[in-house]
Amino acid sequence: MTYICEVCNGLESLSSSCPTCLQPADDQGKLSDFYGPYSPYRPIDDLKATNGFDDARQHLCIHLAYCPNCSASFPVSVHEHAGME
Repeated sequence: MTYICEVCNGLESLSSSCPTCLQPADDQGKLSDFYGPYSPYRPIDDLKATNGFDDARQHLCIHLAYCPNCSASFPVSVHEHAGME
């Protein structure tokens, strides 16, 4: 079965508050895109196997959020939904 992230696919937007100052945070995209220059081109399942999160088993997409108020960056888990094959 294939799972999709609705945030990555533009079906919904990331809604997250900063854990430091509680202000709204901005989505910066998938956290794995920041791992290195070629990481956006690596297979997603390959990245999930080595990123230190339990995202593959739980069907999560880890996004990076940034708070423009206090400049904090933090990961946000987005539940992936079963897609059509």
